[in-house]
Order: sequence, then C-alpha cells, then structure tokens
Amino acid sequence: MNIGILGGGGVRSPIILRMISEFGFREPIDEVRIYDIDRRKTDAILKLARAILDRQNKRLNIVRCNSIEEFANRLDAVIFTIREGFEAARATDERICLNHDIIGQETTGAAGFAFAARSVPALIKYAMEIKRHSPNCILINFTNPAGIVVRALNIAGIVDVIGICDSSDAARIHSAELMRCNRFDFDIEIVGLNHLSWTTRLIHRGRDILQDMLYRDDFYEIAHGPYEREIFTKNGLFKNEYLYYYYCTEKALSGMLEERETRGEYLVRKNAEFIESLIKEDSNERLIQIYESYLNDRFQTYMSYAYKNIKRRVAENESEGYAEIALKIISAIKDRQDLNIPMVLPNRGVVPFLSDEMVVEKFCNIRGGQIISNPVNASLPEYEENLIKTISLYENLAAQAIVNKSYAQSVEALSVHPLIGRGVAEKVLKDFVKAHREYFEGYR
Repeated sequence: MNIGILGGGGVRSPIILRMISEFGFREPIDEVRIYDIDRRKTDAILKLARAILDRQNKRLNIVRCNSIEEFANRLDAVIFTIREGFEAARATDERICLNHDIIGQETTGAAGFAFAARSVPALIKYAMEIKRHSPNCILINFTNPAGIVVRALNIAGIVDVIGICDSSDAARIHSAELMRCNRFDFDIEIVGLNHLSWTTRLIHRGRDILQDMLYRDDFYEIAHGPYEREIFTKNGLFKNEYLYYYYCTEKALSGMLEERETRGEYLVRKNAEFIESLIKEDSNERLIQIYESYLNDRFQTYMSYAYKNIKRRVAENESEGYAEIALKIISAIKDRQDLNIPMVLPNRGVVPFLSDEMVVEKFCNIRGGQIISNPVNASLPEYEENLIKTISLYENLAAQAIVNKSYAQSVEALSVHPLIGRGVAEKVLKDFVKAHREYFEGYR
C-alpha cells in the first residue's frame, strides 16, 4: 500500500509518519510519499522524522517526490495537509482582520475565508491529478477550514473527499480518559458543522451519560477548553472549543487586540527558529528534544487570549488525534474494519434543517468499507440552530465564490457571516486581495 502526505513538510508530519510506522495495517506499507513545494523545510522535517523512527527502531520507506505526477501514481490513500502561503499568509490574514476590529483566527470568519481562497484552487488541482492517476485513492482532508474545503471540492466534482478534525470528538476523548477506557467504546451524537458543533449525546454501554459528565468537577477539569463553567454546562450541550468565538465574541476580540503578536505572527517567528534549529542539529536525541520543546510551546500559547483566567492542562499532542483519525479511516475502508468516528461530509439528510449537499460534521460508522451516517435525533435551542443555518449558508457561498472566482459572491459570503457583517465585508476582502494578489487573480 502507498500512502501520501500532500504538504508533507508540515510540522505534524513526523508524528503522522511515526504513527503510520506503528499502526499495523493488514496490507504492508510499500511507500509513504511526501510532496511539498518548500524543499528546504521538507528536508528538515524528514530529518527529524527519521530521527524519531530510528529511536523507536521503526522502518518506513519514505519517498520525497519532486512532482505531483510522481506523487499521485498508484496511490492508495492521501492526507491533504497543505498551507498555501504558509504561516506568513496566515499572519497577514489575522492582522488584516484585527485592523478591521473583527475576529482574526485562521479558520474562523474572514481569516478562514482567505485561507480557503488560497488553499482550494491548489487542492482541486492536486485532487484531480491524484484521481487521474489513482482513481480509487482514499482522499483524507486535514486542510482548514475543512467545511469550506470539502464543499468546494464537491462543487468541483471531487465528491469522495473525507474531511476530518478531532475537535468534535473531544467529549468522548476526555470521557475515555476519565473512565480509563477507549474512546471508541463510546458512541456520540454530533450536530453542526466543522468547528461549529455540539455533542448532544454520549453513549456508554447503552446509556447516555452526557449530562452526568457535564456536571462532574473532574470532567470539567480536563474538558473545559476555553469555557468558564456557566458556558460549559449551558443547555446541557458539550461545545466545540471554536464556539468560543461565538459565545464570547467581545472577550475573544479584546483579548486578541491586547496581544503583541497574533497567533500567526508568533508561528512565523517560532517555526522559522524551529526549522533553522533542525537544519543545524546532527544529534538525533537533540532533534527530538527540539521538537518536543517546540510542540509544548506551541500548545501552551494556543488560544492564549482565551485562557487568561482559566487553568490550561499540560501539553497534549493534538497532531496524534488527527493522525489517528486519518489512519483509522484508511484502515477501516481498506481492511473492511468497523469504525465509529466523526467526519466532515455532505449532510445527506442527517441534519433535518439543512439541505443534503451542505457539508456538516457528523458521526459515522464504517461497515464493510462503506461510510454510513448516523441520523441526528436531538433538537437544538433556537440560537444554536440558527447559527448552524447561518454559517452553513456562509460556507456554501464561500465555496461557490472561490470555485467560481467571483468577487461579488465573496462579498456576499463574508457579509452573511455574523463575525464579519456587511459593513466590513468588502473592506476586508479588498485588503485580502491587495495582500495576496496572486491568489485572487481572475476574480471578477
């Protein structure tokens, strides 16, 4: 079996590669292919990855490809994890948003639109090339904002892409930790979109334990995310951490404006230092120490504006969550194994108040290599349901605007989003176009 990582020079790749080496697919791994346009960074990341594999006495045939054609040939599964424009473009997006006094976060609101506008055209091109060479290849998308990306790929005719994100699985991850069992021992019901979802049921041994967990002090201690207790338990729903930007908009914005650096600006600086350190270092142990320190710093500064008065847990490696989901999905489809997992896919009747083609985050079962969606039985409060409808409309308009390269549709999409608004939409879009002209060429 050949697995590809598109955007394989990213900082998550060493963990993905380690987990591939440990996973135990039924079919042996022939090659793990890496394709990334930043050769220097990719060399440094693969140097680190090989150090990690050597320490654990693991072997992988890692092939860095020089062209997308080489990468795509006879590929069984691919993980999309590209970042068009790299961290510098993200930093620019976030600063533009804050200059207009709106939330500046890479996947949410206006900055998320700019991220998608850069990433989607490249992903369409790459996905079509992969499907041309390997029509049965499993497409797994990490690239954010996942909802817009998956919808745009669907509009462009790539209908079998699977979006993944582990943030919607937090309720059962933390419950499993507390109860000392496996998260796959739980079933959950999720309602919403990527980075905009609520867990409405948490089933363990046939019983819904969500309400019990929400009000336990020890569960709050490990699962609260950026929320104070009142919001954490509100309406008896477990909330995705990205809902912070909607429940606490003013607090989030003021916190961002107070910080010296945006998250993107911090990562531009930190990632440059990290890559230079890898390039200069020859000791495998030191390479691994540098990486562990980098990951810890990255975790401790994540959403720092939201954690000023809330205790943050010790560092967790979020990359392992993403990698585990991707590999389990690939294994379940290829090896015909059963799996219950959240995915970002077209609605197809799961959320009753959204049309079938809208992309949602939903809890699915894989049986016999086929993805089966679980129906949603819960009803949400009016605010939450209306928020899903509004952001779903925005994501669909944004995906259409990007695929069609339409300036007018882009303004319309941004105007719909409650964190942006009509008064700012065209102003912020003009600044994005000015900052990223090469990505907005052909817009009319």
